[in-house]
Amino acid sequence: MAAFVAAAAAFVWLYWAGPYRTVVLDRSALAAAAPNALDDASGERITTPSAWQARRPEIVESLQAEVYGRIPAGARARIVARALVPATDAGGIAGVEQIEIEAGDGVRFNLVLVMPRGAAPAPVIVMQNFCGNQAAFPGRPRAIAPPRNAYPIPCQSGFFDPPHRAVFGEWMLGPPFQRIIARGYALAIFYGGDVIPDHAPDAPAALAALHAEGAIAAWAWTHARVIDVLAVDPRIDQDRIVAWGQSRFGKVALLAGALDPRIDAVVALQSGRGGDALTAHRAGESVSAITRTYPHWFSPRYRQYALRDPPVDQHELLALIAPRPLLVVQGSRDSWADPAGAYRAVVGARPVFDLLGGPPPRFALRAGTHSITDEDWRLTLDFLDARLR
Repeated sequence: MAAFVAAAAAFVWLYWAGPYRTVVLDRSALAAAAPNALDDASGERITTPSAWQARRPEIVESLQAEVYGRIPAGARARIVARALVPATDAGGIAGVEQIEIEAGDGVRFNLVLVMPRGAAPAPVIVMQNFCGNQAAFPGRPRAIAPPRNAYPIPCQSGFFDPPHRAVFGEWMLGPPFQRIIARGYALAIFYGGDVIPDHAPDAPAALAALHAEGAIAAWAWTHARVIDVLAVDPRIDQDRIVAWGQSRFGKVALLAGALDPRIDAVVALQSGRGGDALTAHRAGESVSAITRTYPHWFSPRYRQYALRDPPVDQHELLALIAPRPLLVVQGSRDSWADPAGAYRAVVGARPVFDLLGGPPPRFALRAGTHSITDEDWRLTLDFLDARLR
């Protein structure tokens, strides 16, 4: 009972106070103040696709040095074991397969692949989850493996699942499987804690073993290892691989999409500071706050930009995804994620999409707070249907 009272109190604070303030965007003013990703380090304006391609490595290097830390070396993944899971053992979800993956020197993690009915090949949405693969399924079925390593205490039992959903949305623990596969999409789901624990005291040892500096970079590397496996699966459409994430995993999806050309579209929800929102836009969660609470996410250098602007910013990260489809979603009461800073970053990235002939990146401001809702998945699936089919 005490746990539920505490969760209810947290919900009241999160929803009515704390970081959640209604955001009203003056889009014209924000656009006028947006940077331009075509401006190089010397202030010169890039005007040709070849000049932009020549600048890409410089941006990637700067993002690693100043924001995310070193990206682990690209050791390809191999499948250690795989098994089909009947729908009766997977919370009523059909087409479920568990795959154990090894990548690099002994790094292992579990992937759950859910295939839709119908003719292959199918588009696939690659996503992390917050509480492990088992918790992502209705009823936490025992046939789905729990996390291999770090497992946050609120995730260890279904006791906390109702408060999780009450505070952070119905689909925070796992996606609406039936709705997604009914639209013809496969799902590839993994728990990043199997690779890097999302816990500041435990993360450094795992990062050192992977020769990485930040968990966001390591989880983006894990996305690439998932795609290694999907790339040799004839059931997967290699021209419709999507990186999807919310909050910290929205940051990961953006970085994965920027680094891996095999990713064909990116959807990032409320990814905020170090994700879709400009570091130079001093609103919402600050650099000092995020690096103090989550020091294991970023390069050690990132904290120095608490009071000064970095030499590379998030509009350039978004621009690295061009010309592939990009959807950025923010919540109207999620001021902590800095929707205004995200809008400016999207505007700043658009000139690169235009230069390369891609569809303009889409920014959506939906009602609500920092959560994963029905509206988020409606926006996602409608966007992917329009851009990838």
